[in-house]
Amino acid sequence: MPIKPGKSKKVISANIAELMRGAMGAARKKGVATMARKRGMSAKKARQKMAIAISMSMAKKKKK
Repeated sequence: MPIKPGKSKKVISANIAELMRGAMGAARKKGVATMARKRGMSAKKARQKMAIAISMSMAKKKKK
């Protein structure tokens, strides 16, 4: 299921959940692995951070 457009917290939260449970493409897998290795975190934490960044970017909001 593709991520939804919108700026509300409910839509952003739904997009993060979708990105966390959905399949990743090759480029995103490589990005997650690189982030985890360079920042010294687990792959799950790196995937979560990337999902948040993608969702916030789609909503055109900045992280506070």
